[in-house]
Amino acid sequence: MKIALIAHDRKKPMMVKLATAYQTILEKHELFATGTTGAKITEATGLKVHRFKSGPLGGDQQIGAMISEDELDL
Repeated sequence: MKIALIAHDRKKPMMVKLATAYQTILEKHELFATGTTGAKITEATGLKVHRFKSGPLGGDQQIGAMISEDELDL
């Protein structure tokens, strides 16, 4: 599955906790994230994450485009 992981600044630590808790499941899937969130997840878990631009620079819109084109599963 192709999974997008996006978190607002104040929620990034919670997203890292989620990724850490579910690392064995997430490592079996293709992961996508905005720049900063993806960097924090990779740093904490070693998971391979395709990183888009940072949210304020359009990363959330890049992921939104994938959603609109039905290119993501979750």
